[in-house]
Amino acid sequence: MTIQHIRHNAALSYLEHPVNIRPATGYPNVYQQAQDIGGEFTRIRWGLPDQAIANFSPCLLNHKGHRLLSFRSQPEPFVFRHDQKYFYYNNTPTEIYVGELVSYDTVVGAKKIRSGPHRLSYEDARLFRAPDDELYIQFITSSYASKWDSSNHLLVNQPKVCVGKLDEFGEAKDCVYPPVGQNLVRNKAEKNWCFFTEGENLRLLYSTIPIVIKTPGKPDKTIDSSSLKSVVSDYPTFNSTAPIKIGDEWLVFFHWKYMAYDSNKQTTYLLYHLGAYTLDENMTKITRQCTEALFSGSTEDQLIWWTDCVGMPISKQPACILPFGGEYIEEDDTIELALGVNDSFMGIFKCPLVNVLGLMEPVK
Repeated sequence: MTIQHIRHNAALSYLEHPVNIRPATGYPNVYQQAQDIGGEFTRIRWGLPDQAIANFSPCLLNHKGHRLLSFRSQPEPFVFRHDQKYFYYNNTPTEIYVGELVSYDTVVGAKKIRSGPHRLSYEDARLFRAPDDELYIQFITSSYASKWDSSNHLLVNQPKVCVGKLDEFGEAKDCVYPPVGQNLVRNKAEKNWCFFTEGENLRLLYSTIPIVIKTPGKPDKTIDSSSLKSVVSDYPTFNSTAPIKIGDEWLVFFHWKYMAYDSNKQTTYLLYHLGAYTLDENMTKITRQCTEALFSGSTEDQLIWWTDCVGMPISKQPACILPFGGEYIEEDDTIELALGVNDSFMGIFKCPLVNVLGLMEPVK
């Protein structure tokens, strides 16, 4: 497999049409999993950066009458070196774009949030409204997979959360590293934060197990989430979306991961699952939770192979179906989630809210 093949596949993927044939073993593709919940997944095909290897990690936010979408775009593939350490080809790291979703398969006006050149990898962006209704974006910066990856002199040799205000042109301004957790501590990673606004308060969903919600100037709120252990066991578990207000509750999506083995393809890969729970209106306890995964990464969806410098396959991307933000549409009582699939492509999942809640059980 060559770089040209990967780029050709990504550039022309809009020509593909999924075939509704269920695999004999393993998880079905994202379209079929969406149908199983009673919803529909629509792949975003139009308005994406030209010749990108992959577009993924999307976040959907309705703001001042516009349906905004942020996403991560990878202009160059990973390439493995002789010692199995990998880098972005041509030392070109990933970018974050923000555009407007005008239909479920089309983004218009997508622009980089930092228009100038940069050395760091930008990842996992999430849009959020501040209490004054201004638009902000949080994203991860790190020297990951760059030629600065092995430097111990950089604060960002581990992932750090950066926050900036988006201006009218989609440019992130006045970016800062919030002094929260270990975000300013060298050699410590911070990821998967989810900022959100409740009334006049800006809050931060900091972790899932336990659930920790931070509010500037106030003590942290810790919520018992040990009930989630019945679903995720002891696997690493993280926030996916900020809490989404649904009537007198809050709906939250989270994910967990572990290494899995594909007996059909005789290979191991990193597998992610997506779950959900609800919090009461005052965010004091979990009221309901899924008893199994809503979505699971599937090898039936495209898994990109990364190669060495001569095109020999070395490693696959993880299998994941993950949202970074979504909205509750009160008019038709539905949930819309922007889903990234296998760090390869992305789309919009729309489903009646009752279908998601129907997969949950009360937590006593």
